[in-house]
Amino acid sequence: MGGQPKETTTKVEPWGGAQGYLTDVYKQYDQLIKSGAPKQWSGSTVADQSQATKDAQSGLHNYASNAANSNGIKNAQGTVNDITTGGAFGTTAQDALKSGTMFSNPAIAQTNAITNGIKTNYVNPAAGQAANLNGYTNAASGLQTNQATNLATAYNPALANLQKTAAGSNIGANPYLEQAVANSNQKIAEQLGNVTLPTIQGQAAGMGRLGSNASASLINNATSTAADAMSKNALDMYQAQYNNDVSAMLQANNQVASAYNSDVSNAMNANANLATTNTAQQGQRIAGTQLYGNLNQDAAALNQAGQGLQLQGAGQAGQLGNAQQDLRNSAASSLWSGQNAQANTQLGAAGMAGDMYGMGLLPYETLLGLGQSQDTRAQDILNNTIQRYEQNQQQQLTNYGNFANVLNGGGYSNTTTPVYNNTAGQMLGGLGSALGALVALCDVRTKQIIRQIGAMPLADGSEVPMYEFTYTDDPDQKLWVGPVAQEVEAAIPNSTMDIEGRKYIITNAFMEAA
Repeated sequence: MGGQPKETTTKVEPWGGAQGYLTDVYKQYDQLIKSGAPKQWSGSTVADQSQATKDAQSGLHNYASNAANSNGIKNAQGTVNDITTGGAFGTTAQDALKSGTMFSNPAIAQTNAITNGIKTNYVNPAAGQAANLNGYTNAASGLQTNQATNLATAYNPALANLQKTAAGSNIGANPYLEQAVANSNQKIAEQLGNVTLPTIQGQAAGMGRLGSNASASLINNATSTAADAMSKNALDMYQAQYNNDVSAMLQANNQVASAYNSDVSNAMNANANLATTNTAQQGQRIAGTQLYGNLNQDAAALNQAGQGLQLQGAGQAGQLGNAQQDLRNSAASSLWSGQNAQANTQLGAAGMAGDMYGMGLLPYETLLGLGQSQDTRAQDILNNTIQRYEQNQQQQLTNYGNFANVLNGGGYSNTTTPVYNNTAGQMLGGLGSALGALVALCDVRTKQIIRQIGAMPLADGSEVPMYEFTYTDDPDQKLWVGPVAQEVEAAIPNSTMDIEGRKYIITNAFMEAA
């Protein structure tokens, strides 16, 4: 802000108060440049991964590579395959129904004895006819027997496809999944290439930082973030596809079991129809016997009575046989129900295998999220350190440049004029050049006054003292020239302002009063 030289001069050179400072500033500025200032950041621009991230990655790798952790899933696959192929279902109930030997009731033999043990001397011609009717065979019974056998052994063409799906053949076989993942990730890549990176580069270019470590770090962060998003997107789509495939596999298992139960039900219904046909045949035998017996009722009375006992015994045998069949049906149904319940329980347990495996991964995934948060924080700290380092490297050169502008602000002169009579514009020119702002910090509490070297004349005839001083917080104790804000405030009202407890001179107000 101008100073007072020891003598006047007519040489064309800066005012005397600035010459020594200018020489020193230029010398030190040159030394800084020759020493390589400003120096670039030489350390790494990428922060190390946190211990939490490393531990989580190691834990996930160890868990996934340990075959023992996937035994539950393998066992579940074996269980589902056993149920799908029918290995989990026994054939005891079906075999018992076919053979008819599950029960042997001694009352049947006694009834047969009654049926066949009645004898009379009278031979009724109707007896021969009735005997022939006893051997009557309904053509429908053979058809029903064949139908029952065919239904029990029928091949359902859709069953093979269901069994393949139930066995897991279609898991991961979606031919469009890779293209879907690529299309989805392409949007992330386009966002990065068309929006994010051009925005970062544009901002860096606007600040003159294009190509710097800071801009490179931002680009690396954006690229890494996009890569993480693409990886997570692909993982989510593969996981969703896998879950859908597993769901289809379990549904196929249920449909195979339903088809099996339907075949058994059809076989049972055919057997029931066969029993109904046999009962109808027996009714036809009885009706024939009664018809022929009525033709000679008087002569055949005794014979009819004996035949009646035989028919009664035969009816009882039929009833006992039907009761045995009912018992066989009930036992087989109970056995099938137990097998189906067991299969459903096994399928439920198999479905939980994947959840149990995922629960083992959960602690590592939680730790990985914490580690990524710590990694981001560490990178932010490193970026801030690099930025402050670059600012500190530039700061000393900036200070010397500002000081030179202040010293050159007094202008050059070839007239014999005392320095203390310089105009206010000459004295404050350096202040405006150095600050490029409307205020200047001149609080006496921030200065160490060395001596008064002159005064700044004001328009009203008064003066403001000018001092040579240093700033109290400057470790290098550089010399400066200028007024004190408290004295300017006393001489020129409304020419200062307080900012955070310190007084600043309002440059324009000071110049107008000078």
